[in-house]
Amino acid sequence: MEEQERGPRLIAVGAVLLLAALPVSGRSAGRFDQKLPVDRQIVHALNRLTFGPRAGDVAEIRRLGLDKWIDLQLHPYQLPESSVLTDRLKTFTTIELPTWQILKQYPPAPAVFMLRPPSATAMQALSPLQRLKLTSGSADERRATLTAMDPETRRLVLAGAFPQMLDGLPEDLQQEAAKQRQAEQEGLQKERQRMTPPLTELLSPDEIRTARTGTREEKLGLIHSFEGDKRQQILRALGVQTFNDVPALRREASAAIQPQQFVHNELIENKLYRAIYSNRQLEEILVDFWMNHFSVFDGKGSVRVLLTSYERDAIRPHVFGHFRDLLLATARHPAMLFYLDNWQSQVLRDDLPFQLPAGAQRPGLNENYGRELLELHTLGVDGGYTQQDVVAVARAFSGWTIYDLNAYAEFQFNPAGHDRKEKTLLGHTLAAGRGEQDGLDVIDVLAHHPSTAAFISRKLAQRFVADDPPKSLVDRMAVTFTKTDGDLRAVLQTLFASTEFLSEGAWQAKLKSPLEMVVSSVRAVNADVEDTFALAQRVADLGEPLYGKVEPNGYPNTGDAWTNTAGILGRINFGAALTAGQVPGVKVNLSRFNFKDAATVAGEVLGVRPSPTTLTAIETGLQDKEASPSILTALVVGSPEFQRR
Repeated sequence: MEEQERGPRLIAVGAVLLLAALPVSGRSAGRFDQKLPVDRQIVHALNRLTFGPRAGDVAEIRRLGLDKWIDLQLHPYQLPESSVLTDRLKTFTTIELPTWQILKQYPPAPAVFMLRPPSATAMQALSPLQRLKLTSGSADERRATLTAMDPETRRLVLAGAFPQMLDGLPEDLQQEAAKQRQAEQEGLQKERQRMTPPLTELLSPDEIRTARTGTREEKLGLIHSFEGDKRQQILRALGVQTFNDVPALRREASAAIQPQQFVHNELIENKLYRAIYSNRQLEEILVDFWMNHFSVFDGKGSVRVLLTSYERDAIRPHVFGHFRDLLLATARHPAMLFYLDNWQSQVLRDDLPFQLPAGAQRPGLNENYGRELLELHTLGVDGGYTQQDVVAVARAFSGWTIYDLNAYAEFQFNPAGHDRKEKTLLGHTLAAGRGEQDGLDVIDVLAHHPSTAAFISRKLAQRFVADDPPKSLVDRMAVTFTKTDGDLRAVLQTLFASTEFLSEGAWQAKLKSPLEMVVSSVRAVNADVEDTFALAQRVADLGEPLYGKVEPNGYPNTGDAWTNTAGILGRINFGAALTAGQVPGVKVNLSRFNFKDAATVAGEVLGVRPSPTTLTAIETGLQDKEASPSILTALVVGSPEFQRR
């Protein structure tokens, strides 16, 4: 009876709580010069420096002292990492790989789908002179070149000949080319069929039934009974969806079918496991913050496979370092160069001795990175720059490109595409003829500009204090930024030591993003997460697909974007599913809430005594009926007090 009533009761109570939740906008109702009571300071710090408190966190901070705990979070390598996190991550195969190895081991598609035609190999084996004559020579030169080849080479070359190569050639050569082309295509099709046989040729009817409808253990037993190529063929034939309930096999099937999507999925899993389990919570908060600040979109071309290195090598090492180093690391990284098209930005040089071939064109100067560098990464939209400055930055970064995108994907400066002329940026003159140094000078100018100090300080205050943080706090942070040469740890120390950070004005002034809401819910109920696949989907369903922001401004740092009715209802539904044990891969044990009333359960989940408004809403909705720990916990997770941080 309890479970039958669960849905309607949660909807009824959720509706009451929803009315209170909708006005949430991140605007503070308290004063920023009035300090929080001591019991709230710890919970407030946990809600800002972590992805939400876990059972036992408040007691641990009381033991250490709040100042000591904050200092440890600011120096994360003094903290031993969670053994649970280490255990979860040890099966990942791509997180620590350099990009060139990822590209080599995880191509865009499996090798079985990327068969190289023999004609392409034969064409590549020709001498440069032969290829030149076949592609640019007269009809007589092309005919003579083909006639001089041995029969087998000519057969293969004709099979891959494009129309321009055959134009004007004798009819017998054109007919032979058509015949060889058809024969090659038929041969490739037979080879593909051999390498990707239908499922009925790989498994018996009973085995197919087990693979599709068997238990987790039965599926594992079946697949583990095969090895090598046949195992890969079976996984490809069955598809990823067949193994949604068996994480290890789902990952293996993903790697067999969509290798680069598998790489990206591991990055998403890595992010969620770190957010849930890491003892170095502030580091994970900052990695997420700076990934949004220097946002790139996983759906654009090669960015997806470049993201692993981008987060690991360009973002993570610098979140407690100097802003200039972080700025330069992102500017040089292939993920950013590709996303904002700077890798193709070139200036037609008038001092080079050669001319481009007839009909050939260079991509030209691209202003995308220059504009976003000024507007989103450093000065801010009101930072005092002009369109002329955007052009100057674009010229300075021309020639900053990617070496061999498909094999190595490393930063390279190409002097042949660089604008060597003098440039002027924000009153600074960049002398002519200094090549890559132009871009480095731009990084220095912007990293030390007063507008950058103010813009970065405000954005950090917005993340940790309130959507509209006090200007006096931002000003003090900007002074620290300038005095310390952009030392981000020092700026954060100024922020966390301020009266404003632990003030009534900052208390519950922020609305959690979907990522924060999902992860904090999991942490609040001390869930055991064996698979993050469903959690990632829930975050995406709530409007924040990880690494999936199309625009370069990243996901919002303020609550306005998350206050739509569908989003709030989605949060309530997630809380209900989580506490009912209905999120795959997540185990929840709520026995610690047995025989406890609503006020006690709410206090333990929130870390502080719940407000009268929250308790009244729950009690009104329950209509004096007893409720299970699952229902009570779901109502607390769906409450405005939990949705705020």
